[in-house]
Amino acid sequence: MKKAKWFRQLVVGAAVMYGLSLIGMAQAQESEAQGNNEPLTIGYTVYAMSGWVSSGREGVDEVARANNIDLRWASADNSVASQVAHMNQFIAQGMDAIVVDAVDSAALGPQIKAARDRGIPVIGTNVKIFEPGKQFLNAYVGPDDITAGENQTRALIEAIGGSGNVVILQGPLGQSGTIDRTTGIENVLAEHPDVNVLAMRPGDWKREEGYNIMASWLSRYGEEIDGVISENDDMAVGAIRAMRQRRVNDIPIVGIDGIEAGLQNVDAGRQLMTNLQNAPLQLGMALQVAANAARGQEVPKEIFIEMPIVNEENASQYYQQMYENRSQFLADLPELIRRNLASGDYGSQQ
Repeated sequence: MKKAKWFRQLVVGAAVMYGLSLIGMAQAQESEAQGNNEPLTIGYTVYAMSGWVSSGREGVDEVARANNIDLRWASADNSVASQVAHMNQFIAQGMDAIVVDAVDSAALGPQIKAARDRGIPVIGTNVKIFEPGKQFLNAYVGPDDITAGENQTRALIEAIGGSGNVVILQGPLGQSGTIDRTTGIENVLAEHPDVNVLAMRPGDWKREEGYNIMASWLSRYGEEIDGVISENDDMAVGAIRAMRQRRVNDIPIVGIDGIEAGLQNVDAGRQLMTNLQNAPLQLGMALQVAANAARGQEVPKEIFIEMPIVNEENASQYYQQMYENRSQFLADLPELIRRNLASGDYGSQQ
């Protein structure tokens, strides 16, 4: 009897301890969840409000809402001086973290160092940061621009039969996106000596510049132009408008980014292909990484996101996902980003 009584007491005691441990675990998890969702104020400065950045801003806003972030957004309109002022203001205001999509890859070293000296994490995105600023970054989240430049050039050269004259619309000189996409273009051109570059000019990622430069080239070179390589879709949209106004419909053009107008042009056959640089995913992921760093979590030093090739065969699929079903895509985005960061498959689209 004594043994039975002792055993019952042991069982009851174990059950009580187990119950208390479950309560403790639940309280700890609740406390951790609350700690991981503590309010943050994060500054986010971008080079300009291009079509691609404007698309990405929607993803950033969704991630901010999901993470209890007071987002301070600033566009530099391609002015280094303006972006330096934004950085200085964010530092003075004591942001919990800063995300920077740089106007110039080499211009923000002192500001990034000053932020880190104040204990403010800094995340670079889209445009690489060169030294001396790179060493002070907590992380970089961006695209594989060299591969994108190679992809678009191979597609164009195949379309023109391996020989001919091409013109190249570049991004802003000094930005890593321009440098790396041009490197990719030149890598492939070096393999095709029968392809000649008639002209190459920076259009600063802008549609109007793409239009103006293409109009000028059509006047100067006319039928000598066999193909157009545009380092982003915005400039390609402008170049296509210039060609259509002159009833030029037989010059193939390639782009990068997969913005709404770019996907529409590919689907309609007006643009040969693009590379999908998912702006909400990438810019939103940069904000998530910034929030993680601000909350004391370890973050990857570099995150490179592959860009799927989009052509006439799959353009409608990507358009439906990114734009026709956009509200659902954006609603699901914070969870998609968390899964991608956990798995290391950073470029997964769903």
